[in-house]
Amino acid sequence: MKQKSATPLFFLTRSLFFGLGISLICKYTDKDTYIGAILGIMLGFFIVLGYRFIIRNKKRESLNQIMSQHKVIGLITRVLFLIASILLLTYSLITYKTFVTSFLLINTPVFIIFIPWLLLLIYCAWNGLSMIHKLASSLLPISIVLSLLSIISIIGNFEYSNFLPVLTSSPSNLFMTAISFAGISAFPGILSLYFDSDVKYYLSNYLLACFLVVIAILCINGVFGEVLVNVFRFPEYMVLKQVKLLNFIEKIENILSIAWSFDLFITSAFSIYSIKSLLPKKKNNLLTLGVIGIVAILIDKVLDFNYIYELFIYYALPYISLIFPILILFLFFVVLRKRKSNINLK
Repeated sequence: MKQKSATPLFFLTRSLFFGLGISLICKYTDKDTYIGAILGIMLGFFIVLGYRFIIRNKKRESLNQIMSQHKVIGLITRVLFLIASILLLTYSLITYKTFVTSFLLINTPVFIIFIPWLLLLIYCAWNGLSMIHKLASSLLPISIVLSLLSIISIIGNFEYSNFLPVLTSSPSNLFMTAISFAGISAFPGILSLYFDSDVKYYLSNYLLACFLVVIAILCINGVFGEVLVNVFRFPEYMVLKQVKLLNFIEKIENILSIAWSFDLFITSAFSIYSIKSLLPKKKNNLLTLGVIGIVAILIDKVLDFNYIYELFIYYALPYISLIFPILILFLFFVVLRKRKSNINLK
């Protein structure tokens, strides 16, 4: 069987940074955020290593088969995994809706924005993990080129004084930045547990995505400084407004920001695939559509990036993004250990 690359992990790793993720970690350490982010990569790497361990040890078994091997722990794991998938889908859709309605299609009704996007997501998820792999592999070079083009274009607008003096943030703030970065980068990777055990380039996709995020943070801090970086909504988009190609091509931020849209799309499609896989098999299509419909209605009528909701995300996201991976990893370790014990007894 031909090995598949872990390219979806690249998009999963970056997806929660768009919207509030970068703003969240910048608020703790300002100009020292890149230092906390590098520490966060080290912490997140251990979580991703845990994912890789489970992927290798589940062999050719599916997640459902592994979870069914222990009734109680398997049920708890399934419920937590389902909640995590719904949370990732909700965040991705909220970010997409807020970004499009704030910057691209300001006067367009939300349902006009949502319906084509959701239909594409459902089509992709319904065609399974193979479709997600193929789509991610096709989008990866485009995303990298757009990211590099953004970085190269922004560097000329750097104010290097924005990074001086170095290490003025307290150790506690650096710690909060590190654990926030670790959780935000590693949490969506929980969906990669669906990968086959022989998947290629797993860790390198995580590190590449984190490297580009750190460079994006440097660009944002270098242009805006420690004050403005905490003022703008979507600072990673606003900084692209400074881009001018060849000194005369302007207003290209909408094209360059497509790279972030790819992250949201892959994460949303993968989340829907996960929800469909975790729900009861007999009615999983109908139930999945119901979950998607409820999430879309809640986003349209209730949830938005208003001030109260942003405050909730600010305080909750670092903990949610760490607690779910740690709990689910622990439960999978227990199930795999029990499976190994049963095999040895036989």
